[in-house]
Amino acid sequence: MRTRMFLAVCASLSLAAGLGVWVATGQAHDLGATTGEFELERLALPDVTLIDQNATPHRLKGPLTDGQTLVINFSYTTCDTICPLGNVVMADLDGILPPDAPVKLLSITIDPTNDTPDLMRRAAETFGASERWSWLTGVPPEVDRVLEAFDADYVDVVLHDPMFLVGKASEGRFYRSVTMPDAEQLKRLVDAMDR
Repeated sequence: MRTRMFLAVCASLSLAAGLGVWVATGQAHDLGATTGEFELERLALPDVTLIDQNATPHRLKGPLTDGQTLVINFSYTTCDTICPLGNVVMADLDGILPPDAPVKLLSITIDPTNDTPDLMRRAAETFGASERWSWLTGVPPEVDRVLEAFDADYVDVVLHDPMFLVGKASEGRFYRSVTMPDAEQLKRLVDAMDR
């Protein structure tokens, strides 16, 4: 499993290097409604219960997200294309954020039928997730409500585009990546959310 994940990450990194990784030029307070890197959107968290990698249930609108800047990505554990690269970005962000930063990282499955808490835990361990990084799954109808609310209900799970959201649930303001960001770009957005 780890060898397969390592090869997938290497392949994804090679793909990203071949395509060129873009560099963010603005910060959240400087961004207009649309930039080349992120689009500002108004989104509301649905009131659903998801299960983390430790099989602990969490209301999405509750202590899990209250008062936090959220960085959300969407993936699934058996993905061997773009998801490992997105998980590396999240791991890098997790590593550069101050330990006491009021930031919550959420990796939400797009394959709840197959992604169990155990599989999510193994993936979280593979990428060295800290306490602030929750890997979330749940019953398909609940996950579907989340994916629909964030316009992440992919027609083709295998060929899904990378997506990252940075924002605050209390404000309903989220910046959506329009291509694969890097950790430094996400951190600049996170830092700017509190200005």
